[in-house]
Amino acid sequence: TTTASTAAGSAAAASSGEVLWEVIGGVDKGGIMVRAGRELKSTQLDQKLSTGAVVRQLELVGDRLRYRIHDGTGPNEGWVSIKITGKDLMRRL
Repeated sequence: TTTASTAAGSAAAASSGEVLWEVIGGVDKGGIMVRAGRELKSTQLDQKLSTGAVVRQLELVGDRLRYRIHDGTGPNEGWVSIKITGKDLMRRL
């Protein structure tokens, strides 16, 4: 029954409207840039969000995503671009 309860927990999380994204960009750069605010000119955080990290969507405005980290390395929260110059940086799971 452990498997059933785990599956039920995952289904409950999915049905609660939680949206997860995976970082697919920044492979050759050690991850993608994170900013403190939605604006592209807001303060850039020191640490990048690692390629392969999974984040929870808190807010999505155009191509800008405010996230909270779920799995992986990088700032716990921040704003990232989901694509840049036509190249996807994030993939919705």
